[in-house]
Amino acid sequence: MNEAHNIKSSVVGRFAPTPSGDMHLGNLLCALVAYLSAKSKGGKFIVRIEDLDPIRSPRAGGEKILDTLCRFGLVSDEPPIFQSDRSELYREKALVLERMGLTYPCYCSRAELHAAEAPRVCDGAVVYSRKCFFLSAEEKAKKELVRKPCLRVKVPNEVISFTDAVYGDYSQNLETECGDFIIRRSDGVYAYQLAVTVDDGEQGVTEVVRGEDLLSSTPRQIYLMRLLGYMEPKYLHIPLVCDSFGRKLSKTEGDRIAESLKRLPKERILGALGYAIGIIERDRAADLSELTGLFSADKITRGAVRLPESL
Repeated sequence: MNEAHNIKSSVVGRFAPTPSGDMHLGNLLCALVAYLSAKSKGGKFIVRIEDLDPIRSPRAGGEKILDTLCRFGLVSDEPPIFQSDRSELYREKALVLERMGLTYPCYCSRAELHAAEAPRVCDGAVVYSRKCFFLSAEEKAKKELVRKPCLRVKVPNEVISFTDAVYGDYSQNLETECGDFIIRRSDGVYAYQLAVTVDDGEQGVTEVVRGEDLLSSTPRQIYLMRLLGYMEPKYLHIPLVCDSFGRKLSKTEGDRIAESLKRLPKERILGALGYAIGIIERDRAADLSELTGLFSADKITRGAVRLPESL
């Protein structure tokens, strides 16, 4: 087996949706790009259901997503995993960080955080003041009688940089632009930043394709990957998707794939999505094999993705 083939076969891409509602065409586009990026390099495509929140993300919602992906041929090359089954693994990794002296309980409520006069990052979140980091054991015991704490990880005054395949160089100072972030909620549910990092590391993911709204999360995940000894994947963030009128697609607004499937065959939908993101030059039917052969990250549009009127 030659070296080039070894390089190709080591590529692992993933699609990791949250089953908080029916998939819309923007979700499908993300899955499609993840699939095409991995397969164009001869790699594997895997699916992970990010159902950490048992109330917002019921198991049945994840099964429905898998069914939708299968209808378009976007089938995972490994048995799909559900994050709700992996809490023990996340607990083990949180303990690793605790042994490093990097975690601490935080008793601040959401209302207290937003009332504080603290810097805010681009997504509106507050850069945490480390108020609870300095609490004595006695003060923690008193607060625990009133409120269960979340668990935060302490970040350094350090700039984390990476190069995104679409948006280019991106840097963030963790201490001043992010702050100590939550890795376990006060209800005991492990938070997105820890879970996604652990799963990408444990599954050997080499490239992450997702929406640009998660671009600012990447430095946090790279930081955790370095602490936990995982290989850092490459990143490709795609622009958010709008309908033909410029309105951002939303699960809550009823932008469901099923409505398009009632009117159009799946190849027509795949072709329209390929056209919208820049893979093919006109709005027409296309199958996965053709799109895989034509895929290049360099073709992906840098502006908002507007779906053609055919969808």
